[in-house]
Amino acid sequence: MGLIGLLGTARDGILAHGAALGTTGQNIANVSTPGYVRRRVVLETTSNHGGVRVGQNQRTFDRFSFEQVIAQQAKFSAAQSRSYALTEIETALAPPHGSIGAEGIALVQAFNGVAAFPSDPSLRADALSRTHNLASTIASTAKSLETTGENLLGRARDVVADTNRSLAHVADLNRQIATAIGSGADASGLRDQRDTAVREVAERLGARAVEGADGRVTLFSAGTVLVEGNSYSPLSLDLDAGGAMRFYANGATKNEITSRVDTGMLGGLREARDVDLAKMRDKLDAYAFDVANTFNVIHGNGFGSDGVTGRALFVPPAAMKGAALSMAINPDLQGHPERLGAAASAADLPGGNGIALELGNLGVRPAFGGATLADRFADIATDIGLRKSSANAESQLRTDTLAAAEQLNDSASGVSLDEEMVDLAQFQRAFEASTKLLRTVDELLRTLMEAI
Repeated sequence: MGLIGLLGTARDGILAHGAALGTTGQNIANVSTPGYVRRRVVLETTSNHGGVRVGQNQRTFDRFSFEQVIAQQAKFSAAQSRSYALTEIETALAPPHGSIGAEGIALVQAFNGVAAFPSDPSLRADALSRTHNLASTIASTAKSLETTGENLLGRARDVVADTNRSLAHVADLNRQIATAIGSGADASGLRDQRDTAVREVAERLGARAVEGADGRVTLFSAGTVLVEGNSYSPLSLDLDAGGAMRFYANGATKNEITSRVDTGMLGGLREARDVDLAKMRDKLDAYAFDVANTFNVIHGNGFGSDGVTGRALFVPPAAMKGAALSMAINPDLQGHPERLGAAASAADLPGGNGIALELGNLGVRPAFGGATLADRFADIATDIGLRKSSANAESQLRTDTLAAAEQLNDSASGVSLDEEMVDLAQFQRAFEASTKLLRTVDELLRTLMEAI
């Protein structure tokens, strides 16, 4: 090989290893960049002079590990969203102070006080005050649950809007990647952005991406295709007749996907609102309905110190549905302790206490669907507690499985500073060797020219 050939070899080496050093530097600079996939330079021998050149700039992307990440991300987001929502529901339903259960116990204790001293107007007034407190606590709890449901619906609408933006971004990046590949340009950066957008969809709804030969991905979620080529199907949300959320994918046709929205943030919100919260509201309505009717039946048989009977203690609920929200003390009794029906008959007045004893005994009698007043509410509190505990356990499990999937993906596609430092040293030595060869050939050519 002549000196001119050696010059070419040195030039190729400098260019190739300079490019490799640049790629290694890019990897090091992006070691902490979310979604960045490590680049790897593939060097190959040139046909002339035995030199080296950059064959291609590979993106060390592992499809299997990435699919595990987005699958676990969807499950984690569902568990976390449900857990957060159940915390709100539990706080509204069973606060540490002033709960429905505590107010129920206070009411029966107040009636026991009236039974001991039926002629004492202050004890009668206290019983009416406790009646009002229980009714208002039930009604305010029902209102809080209703507000929580509205908040969860608003949150779900926001997630749908965010998901649509991510779907549009995936479709647009599909177009840009296909264009870049078609023109022979490097699409690694665009692919990183698209993977991040796919993960956003997975976080909110769950997703599975399949890449075609042209570099574009088809994105599947909730049993349907949401992105195909450069087009996407936006999501929409409305409510059915019962107030439950319904989800649609709006492609060429409007396709309902509600039953398959079971993962991601939307899956967690849907389960919390339309399953957990709905169950708690139904239980609270049943509790309020039974409490009002049970107390009303007994109190209606009592005589007030004014000699009148047949008065209800609570406003009678029209139906079980909505009973908690409409719970209230009979307004005819408010401010009139003499109207409290404590006596079993007019003949017992002014000191009769037969009905007051019956009302006080409701604290220990299984008169509410086979359970005592305290046990009946404890069933509601226990149910929400178990649901919250289960959601927390699922959230912790998915935290661990997501961390394991991300670790696997990082080992396959992420940047390792140790590996990059090894590559940096290797390419630097090769670059220095090519530079030294160039200087040596230059000196030889100068010496040759001087000799000539």
